[in-house]
Amino acid sequence: MQQYIVFLRAVNVSGKNIIRMQELKAALQSAGFEGVQTYIQSGNIVLKSRLKAPALMQEIKALIAAEFKLDIEVFVKSREHVQQALDHCPYGTECPPNRVFITFLDRKPEAALLGALQAVDHKEEVFALWEDVLYFYLPEGMAKSKMSNNYFESKLKLKATGRNVNTVNKMLQLAE
Repeated sequence: MQQYIVFLRAVNVSGKNIIRMQELKAALQSAGFEGVQTYIQSGNIVLKSRLKAPALMQEIKALIAAEFKLDIEVFVKSREHVQQALDHCPYGTECPPNRVFITFLDRKPEAALLGALQAVDHKEEVFALWEDVLYFYLPEGMAKSKMSNNYFESKLKLKATGRNVNTVNKMLQLAE
């Protein structure tokens, strides 16, 4: 069995896409997944499955649609990939971990779209890319920021879900 870290996009945000993690955990266990753990209410899951990541993503997406009547983007990553994403983060320990975001993309962005975004003056907010992972640092925090998952999805024409470094570290701990 392979252990995976699963991130759901935009659940329990501003009263939308409500999924109680305890109910999701029970549904995943009933579907045969093992070692299911959830962390906070924003769709962070650790579980074990015999399925490969793409099939697991489809299975979880279908389960959420059937059980909760929601069409939610699901990102399935191996513990190793999440650890590599954290290791490649260019905004190391000098930045507050609650202001550094690791964002998983559904694919690598097109070079032209990425180039256009890099040409925009984001003031002191910065971002970087490694593989299919986008990092951004918000010195003033998320509340006043232009950068967000929605911003990057719109500009790069893809799907994304992100967590701050504190949450990524916690998910890696749960997966140990």
